[in-house]
Amino acid sequence: MQDSLKQNRKKLSTLGRWAAFFLVLTFIGGFGLLTLRKNIVSETPAEISSYKVWKEEAISASSNLGVQDGGRVKPFSTWAAFTMLNLHGSRSMTITVNGEKHRLGPEEVLLDCLFRPALARELPLFRIDDQTVITSLVAGGLSAEAKQHSNVTSEQIHAAIEKLKNEKDRRDRYSFNDLQDIAPILLAKGQELREKQPNKAMMTADTRHTVDLAENVWLFMQLMLHMDFARADVEIKEGTPAIDKQNMRRMSYWVRAFPMLAQAVRQMDPSGQGMPLHLRDLFGDLETKMRRASENIRIVPSYDEAVEEWTPMGKRIERVVSGDRTHADALIEDIKMLEDACIALEDHGQIKFAEALGGWKESLHTRLGSERVAMLDTEVKYNKMNYFFRALVIFIIAFVLIMFGWLAPRTFGARICNWIAAALGVIALLLMVVGITHRCIIMDRSPVGNLYDTIIFIGSTGVFVLLLVELMTKRAVALGLSIFMGMACMFLARRYEIGDGKDHMDPLVAVLKSNFWLSTHVVTVVIGYMGGLAAAGLSAIYIFARVLGIDEGDKNFRRAMTRIAYGMVCFTLFFSLIGTVLGGIWANDSWGRFWGWDPKENGALMIVLWCLAVLHARLAGYIREWGIHIVGVFGANIVAFSWWHVNSLSTGLHSYGFIDGIGFVWVFYGLMTGICVLGLVASFITNRRRSPKPKLTEDKSAA
Repeated sequence: MQDSLKQNRKKLSTLGRWAAFFLVLTFIGGFGLLTLRKNIVSETPAEISSYKVWKEEAISASSNLGVQDGGRVKPFSTWAAFTMLNLHGSRSMTITVNGEKHRLGPEEVLLDCLFRPALARELPLFRIDDQTVITSLVAGGLSAEAKQHSNVTSEQIHAAIEKLKNEKDRRDRYSFNDLQDIAPILLAKGQELREKQPNKAMMTADTRHTVDLAENVWLFMQLMLHMDFARADVEIKEGTPAIDKQNMRRMSYWVRAFPMLAQAVRQMDPSGQGMPLHLRDLFGDLETKMRRASENIRIVPSYDEAVEEWTPMGKRIERVVSGDRTHADALIEDIKMLEDACIALEDHGQIKFAEALGGWKESLHTRLGSERVAMLDTEVKYNKMNYFFRALVIFIIAFVLIMFGWLAPRTFGARICNWIAAALGVIALLLMVVGITHRCIIMDRSPVGNLYDTIIFIGSTGVFVLLLVELMTKRAVALGLSIFMGMACMFLARRYEIGDGKDHMDPLVAVLKSNFWLSTHVVTVVIGYMGGLAAAGLSAIYIFARVLGIDEGDKNFRRAMTRIAYGMVCFTLFFSLIGTVLGGIWANDSWGRFWGWDPKENGALMIVLWCLAVLHARLAGYIREWGIHIVGVFGANIVAFSWWHVNSLSTGLHSYGFIDGIGFVWVFYGLMTGICVLGLVASFITNRRRSPKPKLTEDKSAA
């Protein structure tokens, strides 16, 4: 009888393992596709026969150029990567040139935008997930003022939209040439929608997509026109005195000569009303080039060491031609070097361009100083290492090995798979730790300061803690969960970075600029989040092992899993409680009150209360094995609310972490709640089976 029962349990366990294998495989595959969804658009790369691929010398010359963006000085490669991520939804694109495929990186695309705008206009840069964003751009949807400003008729818009509908799929990539006919109406529509609802988080999905597309088109236009002052010739019309025909077509000539020219014009006609037409056109051309270079693109350091903020080139030129000649010679020299680079690219090719650009970069680096240049080089190395993507690939390989080990437990093959997976997990953990450390050096702060930081930090600490648990338990359960947690966090980090499109190493808001509190309160709270998620993962494994029969009725396994889950709840309580108290001290220091019922504070308190409730219920005997695991899984919902959901509530003093949309969180809530319901049903059935049946006694009197 017992042998038959063991055989049945073994068969059930085998079926359960296969069911778990395909269930997890489906989950990971779906999660991976969700992560890459925005990158999967068109199977056929765009054909651009006139495109000339950038040589490595030109890319290398530009990569560590300094750019001031987002409140800090960063290398050109970083700025290019996040700019392309905003425009394209990816850091690379594939095109074909005369039938040959070429993969373009962010530096190449940004070099095209700045120095080869005619080619940049052909690149399929703009990702449109739903063509209704374009088809909704009808003139009737605009106010009268916006219609007048856009200067486009309804007939022109309808014709352009019909053309795009015929040439493009519903979800596709578009070039600026594709969108240029509707660009005026798109920009006017985006501005109008922004004025109606400044907060993107409160917009509908269609409205937000329209605004995002309008902002991306405007950003591309700024990039494409910015270098006109150095690239495009100044138009010299007939009647203009030609002293030096060759140099008169350069902006640097007029920046130097403008004071004398302005004085001569004032002497000729003080009122300015009778200015000759050729001079008016000249001044208009110069003003247009200055205005195009006056947008928020800062590529030249300040000439004054005491001034940290860089000024756009157009505003510098405007300052000099207006009479402020303080740094005129240095500005003219910068303009001349950029002009030489543009001429070298046009007349002599990319090698000469790289040399000219490298010469200009040397002068900029001398002005920046060796320490800041070293930080630029460090960040370029960080970008090339791509630590977290490499860790993700290793985690995926390790998890596949773990899954195959599940199918044949307690065999030599399974042990080999587990050993290799553990080694790969350690390698991936080291990559994550080195990546986080590298980020800390670049940011000059503790590892956690924004939502992206929390994802990679939770992933690394989760892998580390669970590997330690595996060393103590040696049951391969914590090993599998550690690999899964690392992989899931790397997927989530990549998905969040693509969706957010922001450089998460930019300086923090003022309230967070305290390395002491970031290193204590924030880090401690985030470790508490990790503990709660790890406890939920262990409990989910217990529930599925019982439901699918994978544990084969092993009571030792069940007790061990319960002890581990209980220990992780204690771990979560310890760090969450300390972190909450430290947060109150910080709040008192920053805002003058220890507690203000802020959503983020409430979320942290909810985790502490949940842990206390679980521990007391366990001690009092209200919950046993099934109970502690069911409430453990439900605790993941509380952690997700505190960690992620409150960032989307658009309220509270913790406004530094707001994000748009919480669709992912609701999916997570549904998944965790479903596992809890599964556990409740299974525990009810198990308890009914265990309950003793009433003994039947003969009632002779009744008979």
